[in-house]
Amino acid sequence: MSGPAAADVQTFKPTTGKVMGILGLATAAFLAVMFAISASPGVAVPGVIACMFAGVMVWGSMLRPSVSATSEHLTLRTLFETVTIPLGGIDTVLVRRYLLVRAGGTKYVCPAIGRSLRKTVRSELKWGGGGSTMLSPGSAVGNDPSAVAASEVKRPGDIDYADFVEERIKHLAATDRARRGIEERSEEEYELGRTAVRRTFWPVVVSLVVLGIAFVVALVVL
Repeated sequence: MSGPAAADVQTFKPTTGKVMGILGLATAAFLAVMFAISASPGVAVPGVIACMFAGVMVWGSMLRPSVSATSEHLTLRTLFETVTIPLGGIDTVLVRRYLLVRAGGTKYVCPAIGRSLRKTVRSELKWGGGGSTMLSPGSAVGNDPSAVAASEVKRPGDIDYADFVEERIKHLAATDRARRGIEERSEEEYELGRTAVRRTFWPVVVSLVVLGIAFVVALVVL
């Protein structure tokens, strides 16, 4: 990244997981306390460890996922990894039950942005009716000036938030391609998409492995 504009980060508000994640953590904590104060050591120790394992899984799968963007990159955080994708290399953006982004022939999925099942079905029915401006699975991120202009005047409060996220990422991708001088659906776009970086989020991986081993040891020893 370079320049002041690249440092400006837009973080999209998660639409799924927050409430259930908080409830899940609260439930895991409550059960851990109950095991600790009311069960025998042979039950309490593995029980508390299991609750800790569940808590890490709930946090990582429901509260950690996020989507953010600068003028050059889109960042997706999921349970086990963080993916940084050059915006100009993105050819597909789609929100159904989760956010799907395709770049360089690879699909990336993030559960932070999604639609309810009811809204997903309604969107499928609406898009299934045809129309040149409808986005269907696998379709390209458009660079049509009218579509870009429409995305600029829409605000999150004017349309469904999932639609806003789609339009915003499409607009950022089109802008980044124009800045780089890259044509849509070109070899340059594909090669840029292949430079996406995937980084494993080791704290969650290590925590789950350690807690899993500790649980097995507790069952055997106690």
